[in-house]
Amino acid sequence: MRRLAVLVLMTPLFVACATTQALPRSTACERGKLWACNEWGDQLLQDGDRSQAEAAFGRACDGGSERGCLALGRLRIVDGNLAGAEAPLVTVYENDSEDGALALAELYEARGGPEHLRAAAKLRHEAPALDKPPFEFAMQYRFGAWRPTADLSLNIQPMAFLDRRLNIGTNLAYTSRGVSEWNGFVGYQHFATSWLMPYGRVMMGTATRDSRDPGFNVGAEVGAKLAWSFIGHVNVAAGMSQASGGYMSVGVGLNGIFVLLMLLHVR
Repeated sequence: MRRLAVLVLMTPLFVACATTQALPRSTACERGKLWACNEWGDQLLQDGDRSQAEAAFGRACDGGSERGCLALGRLRIVDGNLAGAEAPLVTVYENDSEDGALALAELYEARGGPEHLRAAAKLRHEAPALDKPPFEFAMQYRFGAWRPTADLSLNIQPMAFLDRRLNIGTNLAYTSRGVSEWNGFVGYQHFATSWLMPYGRVMMGTATRDSRDPGFNVGAEVGAKLAWSFIGHVNVAAGMSQASGGYMSVGVGLNGIFVLLMLLHVR
């Protein structure tokens, strides 16, 4: 009976969804459905009606659709309307969109001239880093070290640091005996793609009495991150330090904002 009651209550919702999907895209677009405006624009492009496609994408863009703004800007570039293409593409770029940055770079390259070409080169340099977090909390597990070791780190990588290519931070390593090392580090990461980032970093700090070699500590690490947009990354690495010896590691990093929000909700 409970399941029957739930089905009865959900029936109006199913009917409403089916009715919305059954509406022609043009009608749904006129009623403010942004997805419909984008799909209608795609269909109009396939049919060869570029002016109406631009109007459909324009309606989507005015409603706040990033996809609509990107399609509108690209369509205007192809049609030679470079002045009209800039505003929607800037809107997408300002939402930290790699696609928006690359499309805006294409626009500036089409305009030509040293100033525009420099702006385009800067956009292409920024593009793969735009949607990455400015700081992350990460945890790694080290294999093959003096003792199995967990590594907690704070990685700070704002766009001001060569568009996130440079980073600084601190890491704390501990074993079953306690904290073994505490370091500061500086590193460099290369955006091979927007999701693959080989990196290297050097560490310097102190090794405690619970480490292999107490006193001054120095180390280095190289590895690769697989980034997941603004959410975080997973990584594999190889490294060594006086406190831990040589090691291999696997880890995961999360956007620092997410971690802080989670901590605020822990009671």
